[in-house]
Amino acid sequence: MNSTKFSNLGTHNFIPEEVGFESEGYALKGYLFKPPGPGPFPCVINNHGSNLRPNSSMVSRPGLAALHMEWGYAFFFPHRRGYGHSRGLPVTKAIPATLGSDDYDKQIVRRLDYELNDVMTAISCMRSRSEIDDLRIAVSGSSRGGILSILAAAKDETICAAINFSGGARQWARHSRLRAKILKAASSINQHIFLAQTENDFNRAATLELSEELTRLKKDHVCRIYPPWGFTTDEGHMFELNGSAIWGPDIRQFLRLALE
Repeated sequence: MNSTKFSNLGTHNFIPEEVGFESEGYALKGYLFKPPGPGPFPCVINNHGSNLRPNSSMVSRPGLAALHMEWGYAFFFPHRRGYGHSRGLPVTKAIPATLGSDDYDKQIVRRLDYELNDVMTAISCMRSRSEIDDLRIAVSGSSRGGILSILAAAKDETICAAINFSGGARQWARHSRLRAKILKAASSINQHIFLAQTENDFNRAATLELSEELTRLKKDHVCRIYPPWGFTTDEGHMFELNGSAIWGPDIRQFLRLALE
């Protein structure tokens, strides 16, 4: 089995810098990890899913940051409006409808537009920093963060790459507006794209149908369906956060091509 090796972690700082930025009047927070040295560094901006609750104590994802720093990349973990340490309406209040309902479909599409603005502002924030190489920025994320990474790549062609773990897996089958929004974004994408999901995630069609659309449009991309991860669908859905020993070598090779 391939494994991710950490050879120089003793030289890294695992306490991130808290970065404040503003999006449409909301005061947002993010957490920036940087490899040793002055930079400028390529940067991976990691977009969280919907499970980052307000005032959570799990704020910076040091495990994923360690992996990316070992590869020579800065790692920024921004909190969008209403999540974690950022101001704004929590997602449970912004989307009160029941999963699977037509109202939920309308509400999540509207909410994604607002959250995408926060992602774009986070990207601009990183580009303004002297220690970040503004020409070598990638976006990644799982679940809702994976959706937003695809939408961000479609909106900004200067983003070098996007990585989508399981984006839309919970909603794909019953939310036509959301599905159409993601598939429509494929037509505007020209960057390096990596799609990843496990066999035991909620719905592999979220990855496979997006891959089919990118193929139809003749867009180069990588699609990987990995073996089951854990015993439950919830564990399979958390593959990005907990499965780097499996996906690490693939993503490292992908980012080398995109950022180096």
